[in-house]
Amino acid sequence: MNTYAHLEQEVAEALTLPTPERIEFCRSDRWVGYTRASQVLKQLDQLLIYPKTLRMPNLLIVGRSGNGKSSILERFAHRHPVQITPTGSPLAPLLYIQMPDTPDETEFWSTILWSLGVSHREKDPAAIKKRQVKSTMQYASVRLLVIDEFNNLANAGKKATDLLAAIKGLSNDLKIPVVAAGTQAAINALNSDPQMKSRFEPAALDRWKLDSEYLRFLASYEKLLPLANPSNLASRQLAPTLYGMAGETIGATVRLLKAAACHAIESGKEQINEHVLKTLPWTKPGEWDDIARRV
Repeated sequence: MNTYAHLEQEVAEALTLPTPERIEFCRSDRWVGYTRASQVLKQLDQLLIYPKTLRMPNLLIVGRSGNGKSSILERFAHRHPVQITPTGSPLAPLLYIQMPDTPDETEFWSTILWSLGVSHREKDPAAIKKRQVKSTMQYASVRLLVIDEFNNLANAGKKATDLLAAIKGLSNDLKIPVVAAGTQAAINALNSDPQMKSRFEPAALDRWKLDSEYLRFLASYEKLLPLANPSNLASRQLAPTLYGMAGETIGATVRLLKAAACHAIESGKEQINEHVLKTLPWTKPGEWDDIARRV
């Protein structure tokens, strides 16, 4: 029986760990299925089983930096791992890559080939790499291409048009959907090709507000922090403080909760309270400009 009702059973068991291991547990990534993430995951699941058609649907997951795009994609990829058939052939439901920082077409193809574990000559022409990509993706039965950091297309300059054409051609040839994720710059990159943009359905990850959804997230995440005493993170006292410190992104909120939990363990408080938050070394998002002026 779990004697720590405010914690998940696995988390309660972590209370017996030595302090360094308990802190490591705090810092580990944990998944909380909040409403918007669950909705996007459902859209991704539907794309994965979409029948082959003349014009495959695509999805653009867009939000500000640190607002959960990559976490959702990694969760999705984890749910659909590569499998090996009895004959030894791979079955890869999805191919998950990141757009190179300063991409061009040949580097894009290389990124896919390396993700598939295919050795190749990086100096080979784009056309050769493209043929390798198509044949390997067909062999692995890839049904969905997922491209994170799609906003890096904005760094491609005039080459962005060639890249978008390459992605569109790959989707057309293999009859697979494309999922892209990025910041607002990803929308700007698609604006250069209205035809390609029309193929994407946007899925926005809005900025977080101090509302019931935020409170539910705090209450859920508290169950994943190995602290002996309840913190009541969703209370009227703590929730506004946490929101004021972390701002409008889920990434900053998670980093704050991890840091505060570690501080609570090291200080012996065993809960996140106003004192722990006040004594926590933490820079609020809005304080960066002040730091820049001081140095």
